[in-house]
Amino acid sequence: MPLTNETQLRRLSLRLLILSCSFFLGGVLLSALPVNQEWMLVLNHAVTGIDPVWSFLTQFGEGGAALLLLLVFTRFTRHGTALSLKCFFIGSLLSPLLKSWFSHPRPLGVLEPGVIHTIGVPAAAANALPSGHSMTVVAAVTLLCLLLPSGGKFKLLGLVMAVFATLVVLSRVMVGAHWPSDLIAGAGVGWMVVALAQEWESRQAWQPRLQTRWAQIALLLAEIALVTYLFLASTHTPAERLAFDLIATVGIAGALSRFTKLRQQSAS
Repeated sequence: MPLTNETQLRRLSLRLLILSCSFFLGGVLLSALPVNQEWMLVLNHAVTGIDPVWSFLTQFGEGGAALLLLLVFTRFTRHGTALSLKCFFIGSLLSPLLKSWFSHPRPLGVLEPGVIHTIGVPAAAANALPSGHSMTVVAAVTLLCLLLPSGGKFKLLGLVMAVFATLVVLSRVMVGAHWPSDLIAGAGVGWMVVALAQEWESRQAWQPRLQTRWAQIALLLAEIALVTYLFLASTHTPAERLAFDLIATVGIAGALSRFTKLRQQSAS
């Protein structure tokens, strides 16, 4: 449902904040219970025959990859670019702050080697809660769904994106990087990020400024930088490399489209 007026936006932000707090507190509480470890092991060993799929999916929760996709797909939506940038800034602050505050150990820092089925090279250090990948993909997909036009086919697209986001979130347990509590808390933070970005944009709109020529040039350079980062980023499995290359290719298409429009504006 597209955001059309301030009253609708405020109500939606309030609902997202309530949902966010519920999931975040639920994740924090679950992290203190023994069942958290039990669920992690059950999920981690539930589907182990499709490791490349989980390895591929988990890369879509990486911050730079998600931002690049948002810049491409929200470019022609109302307030889409501004909200994407604000979500990225807020998430980049919230995630490390909360991770440092809770300093919750990751599975590989608690369980014996060999107990967990790992894919690639999942992090073994602390700072597990909340899951940054879960926060990122939930925030990105929520924002995209909010910006979609109304209509049956777009509702179906929103459902597909929601399923995709759920699989990306689950992949963090499947690769052995997180506990279920981290995923739940991360989803909560993701919704909080979107709600805060909406409130920020309603009070201080960036979108009109982002339509200027110099702002568009800056966004083009940002897309080029993100594409370069993805192509050069180190990966541990062929599926991870494929995911980054695919996202970077989409970014190239978006950057070329933005460059073409800038040239047309210069010629007119």
